[in-house]
Amino acid sequence: MNSLEDKIDEFGNIIRPKYLSNHTHYSPIDSDARVSVKPGKARQLNYFGQIAVDDAHHVITGACSDFADKRDSQCIEKIVALTEENLNENDIQLEELLADGGYSSGEALEYLHKKNIDAYIPNFGQYKPFREGFVFNKELHQYECIKEGGNNAILLFKGEKTDSKGYTKRTYRSSESDCKHCPLREQCCGKTTKFKKIDDSIHKEHYDRMHQKLTQNPHYAKKMVRVRSKTVEPVIGTLVNFTNMKRINTRGIQNANKHVLMAALTYNLKKYLRFVVKKPSILSQVLSLKQGKNIAFIKTLFLDLKPSIVSYLNFAIWNCSPKNNLA
Repeated sequence: MNSLEDKIDEFGNIIRPKYLSNHTHYSPIDSDARVSVKPGKARQLNYFGQIAVDDAHHVITGACSDFADKRDSQCIEKIVALTEENLNENDIQLEELLADGGYSSGEALEYLHKKNIDAYIPNFGQYKPFREGFVFNKELHQYECIKEGGNNAILLFKGEKTDSKGYTKRTYRSSESDCKHCPLREQCCGKTTKFKKIDDSIHKEHYDRMHQKLTQNPHYAKKMVRVRSKTVEPVIGTLVNFTNMKRINTRGIQNANKHVLMAALTYNLKKYLRFVVKKPSILSQVLSLKQGKNIAFIKTLFLDLKPSIVSYLNFAIWNCSPKNNLA
Protein backbone atom coordinates (compact mmCIF):
# COMPACT_ATOMS: atom_id res chain seq x y z
CA MET A 1 0.00 0.00 0.00
CA ASN A 2 1.55 3.27 -1.13
CA SER A 3 0.66 6.83 -0.24
CA LEU A 4 -0.39 9.30 -2.86
CA GLU A 5 2.22 11.70 -1.54
CA ASP A 6 4.82 9.79 0.45
CA LYS A 7 6.89 11.95 2.80
CA ILE A 8 10.39 10.87 3.73
CA ASP A 9 12.19 11.81 6.94
CA GLU A 10 15.87 12.63 7.34
CA PHE A 11 16.79 8.93 7.55
CA GLY A 12 14.99 8.01 4.33
CA ASN A 13 12.03 6.31 6.02
CA ILE A 14 8.51 6.88 4.71
CA ILE A 15 6.37 8.95 7.07
CA ARG A 16 2.88 7.51 7.15
CA PRO A 17 -0.16 9.18 8.74
CA LYS A 18 -1.72 7.86 11.92
CA TYR A 19 -4.82 6.59 10.15
CA LEU A 20 -4.95 5.02 6.70
CA SER A 21 -7.68 6.11 4.32
CA ASN A 22 -8.53 5.94 0.65
CA HIS A 23 -7.78 9.67 0.35
CA THR A 24 -4.13 9.16 1.25
CA HIS A 25 -3.28 5.56 0.27
CA TYR A 26 -3.86 3.11 -2.56
CA SER A 27 -2.73 -0.38 -3.56
CA PRO A 28 -0.29 -0.51 -6.51
CA ILE A 29 -1.00 -4.26 -6.91
CA ASP A 30 -4.81 -4.24 -6.74
CA SER A 31 -6.31 -0.89 -7.62
CA ASP A 32 -9.86 -2.11 -6.91
CA ALA A 33 -9.13 -2.92 -3.27
CA ARG A 34 -10.16 -0.24 -0.77
CA VAL A 35 -9.29 0.58 2.82
CA SER A 36 -12.28 -0.40 4.94
CA VAL A 37 -13.10 1.40 8.18
CA LYS A 38 -15.01 -0.54 10.83
CA PRO A 39 -15.03 0.04 14.61
CA GLY A 40 -12.90 -2.48 16.47
CA LYS A 41 -11.06 -3.73 13.37
CA ALA A 42 -7.79 -2.72 11.76
CA ARG A 43 -7.84 -0.64 8.62
CA GLN A 44 -6.78 -2.79 5.70
CA LEU A 45 -7.51 -3.46 2.05
CA ASN A 46 -10.75 -5.36 1.59
CA TYR A 47 -13.68 -6.04 -0.70
CA PHE A 48 -17.32 -5.67 0.21
CA GLY A 49 -19.53 -8.77 0.01
CA GLN A 50 -23.33 -8.63 -0.04
CA ILE A 51 -25.78 -11.53 0.20
CA ALA A 52 -29.56 -11.93 0.34
CA VAL A 53 -31.03 -14.96 2.13
CA ASP A 54 -34.47 -16.53 1.97
CA ASP A 55 -35.98 -16.77 5.48
CA ALA A 56 -37.95 -19.94 4.71
CA HIS A 57 -35.05 -22.32 3.94
CA HIS A 58 -31.95 -20.10 4.42
CA VAL A 59 -31.07 -20.28 0.74
CA ILE A 60 -28.89 -17.53 -0.73
CA THR A 61 -31.00 -15.73 -3.33
CA GLY A 62 -28.49 -13.04 -4.29
CA ALA A 63 -24.75 -12.47 -3.91
CA CYS A 64 -22.30 -9.88 -5.19
CA SER A 65 -19.18 -7.96 -4.24
CA ASP A 66 -18.48 -4.24 -4.24
CA PHE A 67 -15.84 -1.74 -3.26
CA ALA A 68 -15.02 -1.66 0.45
CA ASP A 69 -15.23 2.12 0.75
CA LYS A 70 -19.01 2.01 0.18
CA ARG A 71 -21.69 1.88 2.83
CA ASP A 72 -24.29 -0.87 3.08
CA SER A 73 -27.00 1.56 2.05
CA GLN A 74 -25.16 2.30 -1.21
CA CYS A 75 -25.20 -1.39 -2.19
CA ILE A 76 -28.88 -2.11 -1.55
CA GLU A 77 -30.00 -1.30 -5.11
CA LYS A 78 -27.51 -3.76 -6.61
CA ILE A 79 -28.31 -6.67 -4.29
CA VAL A 80 -32.08 -6.12 -4.54
CA ALA A 81 -31.92 -6.09 -8.34
CA LEU A 82 -29.95 -9.36 -8.38
CA THR A 83 -32.32 -10.97 -5.90
CA GLU A 84 -35.42 -9.98 -7.86
CA GLU A 85 -33.88 -11.29 -11.08
CA ASN A 86 -33.09 -14.66 -9.51
CA LEU A 87 -36.51 -14.95 -7.89
CA ASN A 88 -38.39 -13.99 -11.07
CA GLU A 89 -36.65 -16.79 -12.97
CA ASN A 90 -38.36 -19.21 -10.56
CA ASP A 91 -41.71 -17.37 -10.51
CA ILE A 92 -41.18 -16.12 -6.94
CA GLN A 93 -42.04 -12.59 -5.85
CA LEU A 94 -40.19 -10.56 -3.25
CA GLU A 95 -42.70 -9.85 -0.45
CA GLU A 96 -40.69 -8.30 2.39
CA LEU A 97 -37.16 -7.04 2.85
CA LEU A 98 -35.39 -7.14 6.22
CA ALA A 99 -32.11 -5.36 6.87
CA ASP A 100 -30.19 -3.79 9.74
CA GLY A 101 -29.66 -0.10 10.42
CA GLY A 102 -26.58 0.05 8.20
CA TYR A 103 -28.82 -0.09 5.14
CA SER A 104 -30.84 2.92 6.26
CA SER A 105 -30.43 6.00 4.08
CA GLY A 106 -32.72 8.38 2.31
CA GLU A 107 -31.71 7.14 -1.13
CA ALA A 108 -32.21 3.48 -0.15
CA LEU A 109 -35.65 4.11 1.39
CA GLU A 110 -36.71 6.14 -1.63
CA TYR A 111 -35.59 3.35 -3.97
CA LEU A 112 -37.55 0.71 -2.02
CA HIS A 113 -40.61 2.95 -1.85
CA LYS A 114 -40.63 3.47 -5.63
CA LYS A 115 -40.41 -0.30 -6.17
CA ASN A 116 -43.29 -0.91 -3.70
CA ILE A 117 -41.15 -3.24 -1.56
CA ASP A 118 -42.36 -3.71 2.02
CA ALA A 119 -39.10 -3.10 3.89
CA TYR A 120 -38.27 -3.16 7.61
CA ILE A 121 -35.07 -1.21 8.22
CA PRO A 122 -34.42 0.61 11.51
CA ASN A 123 -33.59 4.28 11.02
CA PHE A 124 -30.06 5.41 11.77
CA GLY A 125 -29.23 6.85 15.18
CA GLN A 126 -29.24 10.55 14.21
CA TYR A 127 -32.82 10.44 12.99
CA LYS A 128 -35.30 12.56 15.01
CA PRO A 129 -39.00 11.84 14.47
CA PHE A 130 -40.01 15.22 15.93
CA ARG A 131 -38.49 18.43 17.29
CA GLU A 132 -39.26 19.14 20.91
CA GLY A 133 -41.24 22.35 21.23
CA PHE A 134 -41.87 22.67 17.48
CA VAL A 135 -44.50 21.36 15.09
CA PHE A 136 -44.15 21.09 11.33
CA ASN A 137 -46.84 22.60 9.11
CA LYS A 138 -46.87 20.60 5.86
CA GLU A 139 -49.23 22.95 4.03
CA LEU A 140 -47.12 26.07 4.66
CA HIS A 141 -43.84 24.10 4.70
CA GLN A 142 -42.57 25.68 7.92
CA TYR A 143 -41.89 24.93 11.59
CA GLU A 144 -43.93 26.64 14.30
CA CYS A 145 -42.83 27.16 17.90
CA ILE A 146 -45.34 25.84 20.48
CA LYS A 147 -43.28 26.27 23.65
CA GLU A 148 -45.10 27.66 26.65
CA GLY A 149 -43.86 31.13 27.54
CA GLY A 150 -42.20 31.62 24.16
CA ASN A 151 -42.90 34.10 21.38
CA ASN A 152 -44.35 31.41 19.06
CA ALA A 153 -41.82 32.12 16.34
CA ILE A 154 -42.16 30.75 12.82
CA LEU A 155 -39.23 29.03 11.12
CA LEU A 156 -39.46 29.64 7.38
CA PHE A 157 -37.90 27.42 4.72
CA LYS A 158 -34.58 28.91 3.58
CA GLY A 159 -33.52 26.40 0.93
CA GLU A 160 -31.41 23.26 0.60
CA LYS A 161 -27.72 23.07 1.43
CA THR A 162 -25.08 20.34 1.26
CA ASP A 163 -22.82 19.92 4.27
CA SER A 164 -19.17 18.85 4.36
CA LYS A 165 -20.12 15.13 4.47
CA GLY A 166 -22.18 15.36 1.30
CA TYR A 167 -25.64 15.21 2.91
CA THR A 168 -28.24 17.57 1.44
CA LYS A 169 -30.50 19.14 4.06
CA ARG A 170 -33.41 21.55 4.22
CA THR A 171 -32.86 24.58 6.41
CA TYR A 172 -35.63 26.26 8.43
CA ARG A 173 -34.81 29.48 10.29
CA SER A 174 -36.61 32.03 12.39
CA SER A 175 -36.07 35.79 12.26
CA GLU A 176 -33.94 37.52 14.87
CA SER A 177 -36.77 39.87 15.79
CA ASP A 178 -38.97 36.91 16.86
CA CYS A 179 -36.34 35.25 19.05
CA LYS A 180 -34.29 38.26 20.20
CA HIS A 181 -36.49 39.13 23.20
CA CYS A 182 -37.86 35.63 23.83
CA PRO A 183 -37.43 34.51 27.47
CA LEU A 184 -36.46 31.05 26.23
CA ARG A 185 -33.91 32.26 23.68
CA GLU A 186 -30.79 31.21 25.57
CA GLN A 187 -32.25 27.79 26.32
CA CYS A 188 -33.50 27.25 22.79
CA CYS A 189 -30.98 29.03 20.56
CA GLY A 190 -27.87 29.39 22.68
CA LYS A 191 -26.10 32.17 24.50
CA THR A 192 -24.94 34.14 21.44
CA THR A 193 -27.27 33.03 18.64
CA LYS A 194 -30.38 35.20 18.21
CA PHE A 195 -32.36 32.90 15.93
CA LYS A 196 -33.44 29.27 15.80
CA LYS A 197 -32.37 26.97 12.95
CA ILE A 198 -33.53 23.41 12.17
CA ASP A 199 -31.99 21.19 9.52
CA ASP A 200 -33.90 18.23 8.07
CA SER A 201 -32.89 15.65 5.51
CA ILE A 202 -34.42 15.97 2.07
CA HIS A 203 -35.65 12.38 2.54
CA LYS A 204 -37.29 12.99 5.89
CA GLU A 205 -40.68 11.80 4.64
CA HIS A 206 -39.18 8.37 3.92
CA TYR A 207 -37.62 8.19 7.37
CA ASP A 208 -40.94 9.24 8.92
CA ARG A 209 -42.79 6.56 6.96
CA MET A 210 -40.38 3.87 8.17
CA HIS A 211 -40.58 5.15 11.76
CA GLN A 212 -44.37 5.04 11.62
CA LYS A 213 -44.33 1.48 10.28
CA LEU A 214 -41.98 0.29 13.04
CA THR A 215 -43.90 2.00 15.85
CA GLN A 216 -47.47 1.17 14.79
CA ASN A 217 -46.88 -2.57 15.20
CA PRO A 218 -43.83 -2.92 17.47
CA HIS A 219 -44.36 -6.64 18.14
CA TYR A 220 -44.25 -7.49 14.44
CA ALA A 221 -41.25 -5.18 13.94
CA LYS A 222 -39.33 -6.94 16.74
CA LYS A 223 -40.27 -10.27 15.21
CA MET A 224 -38.82 -9.13 11.89
CA VAL A 225 -35.58 -8.14 13.63
CA ARG A 226 -35.29 -11.62 15.14
CA VAL A 227 -36.06 -13.25 11.80
CA ARG A 228 -33.31 -11.26 10.09
CA SER A 229 -30.81 -12.09 12.82
CA LYS A 230 -31.44 -15.84 12.84
CA THR A 231 -31.56 -16.01 9.03
CA VAL A 232 -28.61 -13.98 7.80
CA GLU A 233 -26.06 -14.23 10.61
CA PRO A 234 -25.66 -18.07 10.51
CA VAL A 235 -25.26 -17.97 6.73
CA ILE A 236 -22.56 -15.30 6.96
CA GLY A 237 -20.75 -17.31 9.63
CA THR A 238 -20.83 -20.41 7.44
CA LEU A 239 -19.50 -18.52 4.42
CA VAL A 240 -16.69 -16.94 6.39
CA ASN A 241 -15.59 -20.04 8.29
CA PHE A 242 -16.20 -22.85 5.80
CA THR A 243 -16.18 -21.42 2.26
CA ASN A 244 -13.05 -19.25 2.40
CA MET A 245 -14.88 -15.92 2.48
CA LYS A 246 -12.55 -14.50 5.09
CA ARG A 247 -9.76 -13.97 2.57
CA ILE A 248 -9.60 -14.10 -1.23
CA ASN A 249 -6.58 -14.93 -3.37
CA THR A 250 -7.54 -12.93 -6.45
CA ARG A 251 -7.16 -9.37 -7.68
CA GLY A 252 -9.77 -7.11 -9.16
CA ILE A 253 -13.44 -6.51 -8.45
CA GLN A 254 -14.58 -9.01 -11.12
CA ASN A 255 -12.56 -11.87 -9.62
CA ALA A 256 -13.75 -10.91 -6.15
CA ASN A 257 -17.33 -11.09 -7.41
CA LYS A 258 -16.64 -14.58 -8.82
CA HIS A 259 -15.26 -15.62 -5.44
CA VAL A 260 -18.44 -14.51 -3.69
CA LEU A 261 -20.64 -16.24 -6.28
CA MET A 262 -18.73 -19.53 -6.00
CA ALA A 263 -18.96 -19.44 -2.20
CA ALA A 264 -22.71 -18.83 -2.41
CA LEU A 265 -23.07 -21.59 -5.03
CA THR A 266 -21.23 -24.06 -2.80
CA TYR A 267 -23.47 -23.17 0.12
CA ASN A 268 -26.64 -23.60 -1.93
CA LEU A 269 -25.49 -26.96 -3.33
CA LYS A 270 -24.95 -28.29 0.18
CA LYS A 271 -28.36 -26.96 1.12
CA TYR A 272 -29.90 -28.61 -1.96
CA LEU A 273 -28.51 -32.04 -1.04
CA ARG A 274 -30.54 -31.99 2.15
CA PHE A 275 -33.76 -31.68 0.18
CA VAL A 276 -32.97 -34.62 -2.11
CA VAL A 277 -34.78 -37.80 -0.96
CA LYS A 278 -32.64 -40.91 -1.35
CA LYS A 279 -34.64 -44.02 -2.23
CA PRO A 280 -33.36 -47.33 -0.81
CA SER A 281 -31.81 -49.63 -3.42
CA ILE A 282 -32.10 -52.87 -1.34
CA LEU A 283 -35.48 -54.45 -0.74
CA SER A 284 -35.97 -56.42 2.47
CA GLN A 285 -38.31 -59.43 2.72
CA VAL A 286 -40.26 -60.14 5.88
CA LEU A 287 -40.38 -63.83 6.85
CA SER A 288 -43.00 -65.27 9.09
CA LEU A 289 -41.52 -67.11 12.08
CA LYS A 290 -44.74 -68.88 12.96
CA GLN A 291 -44.13 -71.78 10.65
CA GLY A 292 -41.65 -74.43 11.69
CA LYS A 293 -40.22 -74.83 8.20
CA ASN A 294 -39.17 -71.20 8.09
CA ILE A 295 -37.50 -71.48 11.49
CA ALA A 296 -35.53 -74.54 10.39
CA PHE A 297 -34.53 -72.80 7.17
CA ILE A 298 -33.24 -69.74 9.05
CA LYS A 299 -31.21 -71.90 11.46
CA THR A 300 -29.64 -73.84 8.60
CA LEU A 301 -28.80 -70.61 6.76
CA PHE A 302 -27.20 -69.09 9.85
CA LEU A 303 -25.02 -72.19 10.47
CA ASP A 304 -23.85 -72.11 6.84
CA LEU A 305 -22.93 -68.43 7.04
CA LYS A 306 -21.40 -68.53 10.52
CA PRO A 307 -17.78 -69.23 9.43
CA SER A 308 -17.81 -66.44 6.88
CA ILE A 309 -19.37 -63.98 9.35
CA VAL A 310 -16.79 -64.77 12.04
CA SER A 311 -13.90 -64.43 9.60
CA TYR A 312 -15.28 -61.08 8.36
CA LEU A 313 -15.57 -59.75 11.90
CA ASN A 314 -12.02 -60.78 12.69
CA PHE A 315 -10.82 -59.10 9.52
CA ALA A 316 -12.71 -55.93 10.34
CA ILE A 317 -11.28 -55.80 13.84
CA TRP A 318 -7.76 -56.42 12.60
CA ASN A 319 -8.07 -53.87 9.87
CA CYS A 320 -9.18 -51.16 12.33
CA SER A 321 -6.41 -51.83 14.81
CA PRO A 322 -3.72 -49.21 15.40
CA LYS A 323 -0.65 -49.44 13.24
CA ASN A 324 1.61 -50.02 16.21
CA ASN A 325 -0.14 -53.30 17.04
CA LEU A 326 0.17 -54.69 13.51
CA ALA A 327 3.93 -55.19 13.65
